[in-house]
Amino acid sequence: MRFGHGGFLAVVAVITAVVGVLMIPWLLRTVTNAMLFYPTRGQAATPDRFGIPYQERWLTSEDGVRIQAWWMPAEESSGSTVLSFHGNAGTLSDRLPWYRPVLRSGHSVLAVEYRGYGDSGGEPSEEGLARDARSGLALARQLARERGDKLILHGRSLGGAVALRLASDVADEEPALDGVLVESTFTSLSAMAGRSGIPFGSKLVAYQFASLERITESRVPLMLVHGEADELIPLSMGKALVEAARRSGREVRFLSVPGGTHNDTWIVGGDLYWSSSLKFIENPS
Repeated sequence: MRFGHGGFLAVVAVITAVVGVLMIPWLLRTVTNAMLFYPTRGQAATPDRFGIPYQERWLTSEDGVRIQAWWMPAEESSGSTVLSFHGNAGTLSDRLPWYRPVLRSGHSVLAVEYRGYGDSGGEPSEEGLARDARSGLALARQLARERGDKLILHGRSLGGAVALRLASDVADEEPALDGVLVESTFTSLSAMAGRSGIPFGSKLVAYQFASLERITESRVPLMLVHGEADELIPLSMGKALVEAARRSGREVRFLSVPGGTHNDTWIVGGDLYWSSSLKFIENPS
């Protein structure tokens, strides 16, 4: 078979277009992963360094990835079991100072690591984190049932989006969740990318983490916390999530922390933060 010069160029153009179409999703995922996920491998500390008794649990996600989790039970049951998801950087060990006051208040914590973070296997992605969260929920339900506890989801920043998606995904399942506590999280990843200043940034992300939509798909009592001086995710996004949840008829508590930035609401908020958050964990409805 022979091609003339024009025919050859046409074939090259078609091949280039096909390769481009096939490569674009891969490029978008690669760029999104690099901008969104900042995993640290290994754990810098374990709960016992903070005087917290714990058990290391290993979960197998539905796609076979091995996921690390720490089970930190309160000394007595009848409180709540908190299934906790952290932000996009670091590991479980960086959140130990937050777990400790929750435990001292008589509540238990199951902290689930993400794939690609800590000692977990795999590489992070939106769907991967959703699978990890479902695996964590299966164990948390079992542990809460054994202790007679309420079951509360908790997520900070990216973990808030993970928690809101999980609550949406299991909205019709039994046993139902008792509450969702979300801190310093965003409306969607595309909205965050749109704030980056990159032309067409909102169109150039491979994932959505569409919390503004997800938040309306569950009727579980909800509490949102946001720092008024959050330099990464603006307070307006926290307020937009509250408004969307309330419009859907959902019971919502909202705490804005004066002077709170993205990572320190639980420190800057002090007694107000802890009294409000622990009250919700104790009695979300």
